[in-house]
Amino acid sequence: MAPDFSKTSVTMTTSPGLSSRVRSDRTMRWPPGWSRTSVAPGTDAKPLIARVRALHTTQTLAIHLEWRDRAAAREPGIGRFADAAALQWPVDYGPGHALPYVGMGHASAPVALWFWRADGTAETLAAEGFGTLTRQPPDGLQARGQWKGGVWRAVFRRALAAEGEHRARFDPARSALVPFALAIWNGEAGERDGAKRLSAWKWLRFEKGSADEAYAEQASEPAPAGDAGRGKRLVSEKGCAACHVFPGNPAQPRIGPALTYAGGIHSYSYLAQSLAEPSRIVVPGKGYFAVQDGKRISLMPPFDGGEAERRDILAYLKSLR
Repeated sequence: MAPDFSKTSVTMTTSPGLSSRVRSDRTMRWPPGWSRTSVAPGTDAKPLIARVRALHTTQTLAIHLEWRDRAAAREPGIGRFADAAALQWPVDYGPGHALPYVGMGHASAPVALWFWRADGTAETLAAEGFGTLTRQPPDGLQARGQWKGGVWRAVFRRALAAEGEHRARFDPARSALVPFALAIWNGEAGERDGAKRLSAWKWLRFEKGSADEAYAEQASEPAPAGDAGRGKRLVSEKGCAACHVFPGNPAQPRIGPALTYAGGIHSYSYLAQSLAEPSRIVVPGKGYFAVQDGKRISLMPPFDGGEAERRDILAYLKSLR
């Protein structure tokens, strides 16, 4: 039976006749031009909003994406880029597993990607950090898209189970919560490779499955306990303004990654880790790092302030979106 997405809602309720229901948390917004590489911001200054719906049978998962795009870019060529979308899944998730870095995972935390492009391309990819994106053997992924009236609608479909090392796998009865992230490329605006719109990690919920309480708590990340107003002042006093772009920083430096949309992309735990251990995950970019003994070492020193200051800065960073 083919999924009937016309009867689903933004919260991913199922159609009649399917075995269960899946929900996501809400409609998603993307910062303009956020990228995992050092590229110029996109030309569209408005956040991109996408609707996500999902259905599953006892054997198959289908994801429906919908987003506005004023013109369809279907065929790539010299100086031309096609519209595209991708779903990103952690290869390993559940209790005891921290989320991979949202920009292509990181060492020992790989991600699997379902990629669709408007020229008809549909393939499975995998990555374990920047510069490691690799095509995978076919795993039964099907994807197609249709543009009409300024809106793209794309459907991804694959079996819940899949063979291979770097695959997204789903077991609705045992794992009710599944993290995912989305990426969308506007070919007409020149977006390709790392120049794209990227969501933060979101969550699919298989409603009839069981959810580990600790993992469910991780999924519902609590609000920061600090004071964002004090944090805004501290990022200047602590020297962050010398390297990072953020609202109200007149210097507009390019020495470190931009923080303008940090709270909309990154989890609280990742931002806290970046303050404490800047070299654990190093974002590639000219001048961002040095190489020692073959490893990238961030030029940013670990945060040496007090706990209250740390919480205030994290609260401010989470407010940036």
